[in-house]
Amino acid sequence: MLSKKISSALAELARLPDDNRALWLKSATESVKFLERNYREDDEILLYAYGPHFWAHSVLALNAAIDPPDHDSLSSSRIMPDDSWCIQRSYGGGEGHRVYLQPPLSNTGCRSLVGGEKLVFLRDFEGMKSFEPQVEINQKLVHSLGLHFIDERQAYCRLDKRGDLEDVISLFQEKSPNPRDYIRAVSIKGLDLATYMALTEMSLIVRFEFMRFIPGEFPSWDEAERNTYAACDMFYECGVVPDLASYAHGHIILRTFLTKDDLVDEWMAEEDESNRQYATFKIIDRKNNKLVETSCSPEHIVNCFAKSGLPWEISPAFFSPDVLHKYKSDREKYTIDDRSICCRNAWFLKSYDINEAGQVHTYIGDLADL
Repeated sequence: MLSKKISSALAELARLPDDNRALWLKSATESVKFLERNYREDDEILLYAYGPHFWAHSVLALNAAIDPPDHDSLSSSRIMPDDSWCIQRSYGGGEGHRVYLQPPLSNTGCRSLVGGEKLVFLRDFEGMKSFEPQVEINQKLVHSLGLHFIDERQAYCRLDKRGDLEDVISLFQEKSPNPRDYIRAVSIKGLDLATYMALTEMSLIVRFEFMRFIPGEFPSWDEAERNTYAACDMFYECGVVPDLASYAHGHIILRTFLTKDDLVDEWMAEEDESNRQYATFKIIDRKNNKLVETSCSPEHIVNCFAKSGLPWEISPAFFSPDVLHKYKSDREKYTIDDRSICCRNAWFLKSYDINEAGQVHTYIGDLADL
C-alpha cells in the first residue's frame, strides 16, 4: 500500500482547505515543492498521481537523450495515461498500405523521449460504459524486479530476505461519487527504481500540473501574473490570479547516481563470507563434555576430524518448545516437516529434534548454515 506520508499529502493537495483559502489559492508552487522533496528525499517515489487539483505522470528517457535536457521540447511533450502498444495502420507517404506494431511514446512530439519507456498504463475499453480502467505497470519492470501483484495489498510484491512480503510498487485509489474527485497514485521503492534506471541507462521524466481554484469559480488565466522557473533538471511555468487561483505546469528529471559497477560491488559483498554475522548459543560441547556459550561461526566450531580444542559442529544447542509455535502458527511462511523447518526465500534448517524433556535441539553446525 501507498505510505501514509504520501497518501496524506495527496489528500491535502486534492482538497480545498477550510482555513487560509486565500493563501492556498495562490500557492500552487508549494505542490511542486512536495514533488521535489519526494524525488530528492523519500524512499518511496511517485510514478503517477491524479486528483481534483493535480496530475503527475512519469516515464523513462535515455540518459543520452537528456544530456543536456531540452526543456522546451519536454514542456510541450504529450504523455497520456492511456497511451499503449497498438497495431497501427497507415496509408500514404509513398509507402502504400502499412500495418505495424507501434510502441508507447511514439506520438509525444518530443525527441528526448524517443527510445524511452512508459511505466504506468490506464487503458480504456471502448464501448464498455461501466468499465473502470485498472492501473497496469510496465511488465519489463515488474518481471525484472521479480514482482507479483497481491490484490489484498494492492501492490506488486516480492519476498524479502526474511521471507516476508515486501511492497515494491504500490497502487492507491480513493473513490468518490464524482469520478473527477478520484485520487489515483502509483509509487515504487526508490532503490528498485534506481537499480532499473542504472541497468537501462535511463532517467525519470516527471510531467506535472497543479491548479488551485474554487470549483465553479474558475477564472481566466489571461489575467494571471506569470513566471518561469528553470534549473538543470527542473522546469516549470507558474501563474497567479490574485485571490482566485494559481497553477504550476512543468517537469522534473530524476537521475540516479547508482551505476552497474555499484550493483556488481553489492553482489560481491553479499557473497563475501567475511561480512556475515553469526549468533551465539548455549550448547553441550560433546567433545569436551561441558556446557559452553559460543558463536555458530565456522571459526568457532570444527568437524569431528579436525585436531582442535573447539566444539564439534554436531554439538547440540537447546531451545524452549515454545520456539516452534512461531513457525507452526504461520504455515504460509514456514514449512515444517518431521525434522526440518524452511522459511520461504530465506533459510532452511535441515534437522532438529525434541528430547524426552520436551526440549527442542539442533546441531550448532546446522545453525551456522542458516
